[in-house]
Amino acid sequence: MENPFRDSGPFDKAMPYLSLIVSAALLITGLSMYRQGASPWWAIAAGVMVLLACHGIYRQVRPRGNRA
Repeated sequence: MENPFRDSGPFDKAMPYLSLIVSAALLITGLSMYRQGASPWWAIAAGVMVLLACHGIYRQVRPRGNRA
């Protein structure tokens, strides 16, 4: 049986999607905390995490054609 945690394994391919789910949940939580009077930095930090997760997904699925 192969190691599922190896590079290009199933868990390696799923990590960007899992991080997007977790960061989206943190964004929702940060926005609800902000509505209740918490600092806006929680929502801003979670938004940055969502952007980084989207960037990771883009890097994983982008075409690997010729680059100049």
